Amino acid sequence: MSQQLMADHLGLSRATINALENGRSGDVGVRKVMKILDYLGHELAVREKSPFPTLEELRDEQ
Repeated sequence: MSQQLMADHLGLSRATINALENGRSGDVGVRKVMKILDYLGHELAVREKSPFPTLEELRDEQ
């Protein structure tokens, strides 16, 4: 999918999508991030920080 197609579907600018994709998204709000995640079939979850690593984090270390 192109950045322009995604931007058109979400009502965002292609520059915003490009900035996120390239790690230059300094002041993109959480609503835009949630909108993009939803479009891609993901969700943002908030959980209490734990002093222990998650199973996924332990797997990533290998």
